Amino acid sequence: MLEWTRGQAVGEIDTPALILDIAAAERNIRAMADRLIHGSVRLRPHVKTHKCPLLAHKQMAAGAIGVTAAKLGEAEVMIRAGIPEVLVSTPIVGRTKIDRLLALSRHAIVLTVVDDVGAARAISDAATRVGQKIPVLVDVDVGQRRTGVLPGEPALALARQVATMPGLVLVGLQGYEGHLQHVQSRDEREAHWRASMEKLTDTADLIRGAGFPLDIVSTGGTGTSTFALEAPGITEIQPGSYVVMDDHYGTVQGVGFEQALFVLTTVVSRTRTTDVIVDAGMKALSSDSGPPRVRGIEGAQYVFAGDEHGRIEFADQGSNLRVGDRVLLVPSHCDTTINLHDHYHVIEDDRLVEVWPISARGRIR
Repeated sequence: MLEWTRGQAVGEIDTPALILDIAAAERNIRAMADRLIHGSVRLRPHVKTHKCPLLAHKQMAAGAIGVTAAKLGEAEVMIRAGIPEVLVSTPIVGRTKIDRLLALSRHAIVLTVVDDVGAARAISDAATRVGQKIPVLVDVDVGQRRTGVLPGEPALALARQVATMPGLVLVGLQGYEGHLQHVQSRDEREAHWRASMEKLTDTADLIRGAGFPLDIVSTGGTGTSTFALEAPGITEIQPGSYVVMDDHYGTVQGVGFEQALFVLTTVVSRTRTTDVIVDAGMKALSSDSGPPRVRGIEGAQYVFAGDEHGRIEFADQGSNLRVGDRVLLVPSHCDTTINLHDHYHVIEDDRLVEVWPISARGRIR
């Protein structure tokens, strides 16, 4: 059982601990909402990053029209927590998942995406049997080479077929340019983004020209959200990382949000002058984007030292860290680091104020 005391100083929290600076997170939520307040582009933030209904409700209160979830499991958590509208951004395939989709759709607005006629027909047939109609977006590959039908005529061909299916309602297009989110140069990122979005908006125009109305053209992550605000043809964006941020996004020019997420760790061994060992290893920090950054110690570098341990190496022997001292690490990738933890330790003014469950952690189905 997790033990904690309201008002504890950060340095008193048991480690390893995932730390959420709630004031910084709330400023990030407000900053994104303010960017969209005077335009026509709407916000449907992605919850695959924070995985926490409490944060999703804060985003809704700031003006989001709903949320985006990568998996049905995340959508289930959000809807059970009272979120009224969720877009599931990954194609739903197979009887079990279709049954879950239909069950969720009895309680909230659930949109999903399709890129395959057979998978779309399976959803339609199941929905028709129970008297439902599922709103769907045709998923378009705008360059990431993950999910999505090719833009142009292939997308139009799929849209024509979806429009004939009695259990589906064609409402729009999705085209996620995930491959561009971490392009460091702002100018280079914007140029590539505009080329990707031209594929998406031209496809939307082609489908509308064929007589199919599309209300939604959904795209955009944290790294490209600024560009989408005044882009013709884009109706909504799906950023997620902006709420908490990470060290990888810290290298991307012009993103403009604060770091709100940290992992607190304790020095558990110092037998050498050149480094210390801390109690946060691969079970507490993801490594897919490299090691975390050591906060507040100039020249220090974190090196993974196994499941339970990390090594903090110093540029010289000048560090005065001792056994028992606490160190804050900035995760390299927020999404995958958060997925390793059960709780946020929510701090304000360097004091623990709440412990929040990360309810959608591990929802990979």
